[in-house]
Amino acid sequence: MRPPKVVRFVLRELIMPLVLAVVLALTIQATVAKPYEIPTASMDPTIQPSDRVLTNRFIYHFRDVHRGDIIVFDPPEFLHSDVPFVKRVIGVPGDTVEVKDRTVYVNGRPFDVAGAAQPKYRYGPVTVPQERLFVLGDNRNNSVDSHEWDFLSRDAVKGEVFMIYWPLARLRVF
Repeated sequence: MRPPKVVRFVLRELIMPLVLAVVLALTIQATVAKPYEIPTASMDPTIQPSDRVLTNRFIYHFRDVHRGDIIVFDPPEFLHSDVPFVKRVIGVPGDTVEVKDRTVYVNGRPFDVAGAAQPKYRYGPVTVPQERLFVLGDNRNNSVDSHEWDFLSRDAVKGEVFMIYWPLARLRVF
């Protein structure tokens, strides 16, 4: 015996599309793009507290992390945080990084980021090891980053931030 027409209609027109949409959304979030809410001012003014960003989760399967990329990553274990961090990649393997005279240097040249604070600390020079990254927040003096805990494992990277999508007034694609 077949179910009544109304039941078939509800299943076909409402339930199945809803289930498909949920499965598709979860699959996209797990493999392609994941949203994050930014909890701190460490990337201010580029990304501000409470901004919501989208992260490309598969880009680094096709290319290496580049200097200047804004990434989401799992923080080092000793920081005891289960909240992902967002920072800018300053040094990639083989780069020499130094912070002096309120300037960040990579391979002996100033590495300027529009709007980034001038650091009030001195660091390095250090050479970034293989499979590691050197990351800093754009809010250089108010960021827990590589200048405090050295290098980030490449394996900790979750993806590259490619967009601020909320609030709409700050909508921006990187």
